Amino acid sequence: MRSFSRPLLCLLQRRYNLPQNIRLKATKATTTSDIDQTSGQTPRTTHDNQKPGVMGPEEQQKLPAREPLAKNFFVGAVDKELLGFPEVITREDMTNLQSHLVPLKNYFDDEKVDPKALDSLKQLGLYGLNVPTDYEGKGYGWSASLMASEPEAAHTSISLGLQSHRVIVDLLRDVGTPAQQQRYFPLLVNGSLIATEAIFEYTPPEDEYFSTQAKYLSDSRSWVLNGEKAYVVCAPPSTPQQQLFLVLAQTQHPNVSGSMGRATTIFLVDSNEAGVKLGEQHQTFGCREATMRRVHFDNVQLTEESIVGQAHDGNRIAEHLVRSARLRSSLPAIALAKRLLNELAEYSVATTQCGVNVKDLEITRAHLSESMCSIYAMESMLYLTAGMLDEFKAQDVTLESAITKYYTLKQLYRIATKSLTVIGPKSLHTGQPGELGLQDAAQLYTQNESIDTLSMFVALTGLQYAGQLMNEGVRKSRNPLFHPGHIFGKFFATASLENPKTALQLSENVHPTLDPAAQCIEHSVARLQMAVEVMFTRHGSAVVERQTEMRRLADAASTIYAMFACVARASRSYCIGLSLADHEMLTASAVCLHGRDHVKALCTEIYNGHHLNNDNNLLRLSSQITKSKGYFAVHPLTFNF
Repeated sequence: MRSFSRPLLCLLQRRYNLPQNIRLKATKATTTSDIDQTSGQTPRTTHDNQKPGVMGPEEQQKLPAREPLAKNFFVGAVDKELLGFPEVITREDMTNLQSHLVPLKNYFDDEKVDPKALDSLKQLGLYGLNVPTDYEGKGYGWSASLMASEPEAAHTSISLGLQSHRVIVDLLRDVGTPAQQQRYFPLLVNGSLIATEAIFEYTPPEDEYFSTQAKYLSDSRSWVLNGEKAYVVCAPPSTPQQQLFLVLAQTQHPNVSGSMGRATTIFLVDSNEAGVKLGEQHQTFGCREATMRRVHFDNVQLTEESIVGQAHDGNRIAEHLVRSARLRSSLPAIALAKRLLNELAEYSVATTQCGVNVKDLEITRAHLSESMCSIYAMESMLYLTAGMLDEFKAQDVTLESAITKYYTLKQLYRIATKSLTVIGPKSLHTGQPGELGLQDAAQLYTQNESIDTLSMFVALTGLQYAGQLMNEGVRKSRNPLFHPGHIFGKFFATASLENPKTALQLSENVHPTLDPAAQCIEHSVARLQMAVEVMFTRHGSAVVERQTEMRRLADAASTIYAMFACVARASRSYCIGLSLADHEMLTASAVCLHGRDHVKALCTEIYNGHHLNNDNNLLRLSSQITKSKGYFAVHPLTFNF
């Protein structure tokens, strides 16, 4: 009989606050075997100045960082201990948090909430959720601040501005200097100063990083900023408000000329600075209640204290920025998806066609269930990622945050189009929930960074990590004459895409009912590792030029992370007896079964190569399309005489 002592011990530790010093420590994953193979625990250390998810000022004792979860999928490894869904908020703090949410829910339940009423948002304390308690903020960690943001997320336009504000607060908490924190936090906490990102440019340059550039004046030890940013979420024009713009600008390393000296620097720019001008307001397709404008910077004089991090070090600092932005921007997308599903379910229950209730139609039931599975996966991924940030010190979730946004936005847009299928033309009448939801979903889908950019980031990050660990094996595979033993070993290997061999035994760390779902994850991780190895062997360093295959890798990795998060969440829900936990188990099983087949199809296409998977035909067609500048086929009724 299988022993369940380790997952039960983990559950008891979190459930009843038992000592954590017997939790297993992760070792460096260099093979496709399970990561957790050594015992022992490094002493816990103190990190940050507040306890994540807690309202008090106590310091949080975080566990040492574990190996990156999603990155290890690319090398066929899985950290089984993370199948214990994180519980980073104690019972007492959860009670206090839920009490804090009551007035927020009451306020945002009103459909007539004015997105321009900033005073109400300030009175509710929404600008200080993640500001440290030392500056009169709530001091919430990632999980608690996201949970506290859920009531507002139902109003997408309002949520955009608040989440952008919190992203800047996150950045200042992580990398801001004490002087910057003392200067800005007292104003940011109550909304006297509203922060927002100014990153996107309407017409980016061809040969530069940004059109917005800053030059250093050595005589005055200051910077001069010039340029223009677009799609900046600003305060409403009817409400004069001091704002703090976080600006990414191109700078030049001293004594290094040309492209080799290009760098980026992040500046904090007050809207009251001379030379800062708010430009035209963008008329967007969705999120129309949010005020998005151009912002012009004309010879804006900035001191060295305005720089976040170090000069010319913007790329490294931006890692913290995009991690926070991707996680927090996923929350309004999840809230919108929930609202669309609720409206579709209400329509299905209340509508009868040809004597049959719409909810009883099999195709409608499939639409509703698929949307439910997608939303469950989105939410599980978001709070699993946030929980890892709260529980482990300096945990690497770069890939997890990108995957969460990538998966969430893709699934949101798919859900938004389902009402068109079920409801029909009525769903696009002006002012209808389906029409407004589709517009907001399209706006979020393109906000800040494109889906293709995200997919390339996911794939490249995973490949970069895998390349460091697979380098020796790939080198032997690409030089078969010099390593015949390695080639014969690969030739006689019994594992294949159809029948992958794994020894991860993930089922030991979840409820026994989820054993088939755990097997789906194991097989999918093994197939992803095979696909990565094939890509490296086939293309070498030129793998970065195979964007269609990289997109398949991104989809596969995102699907596996969704499967992992769903299984971890459902197992916890069932073990502690949450309401409708049996249906959560069913949802997780459905996600994993569909995900297994999807990952298998994607990896098979990669394995087959571009001559068999139709990529070669598509690439050849694209050459003629660009040559003809569009559709090139003549009319089907044309005569050739």
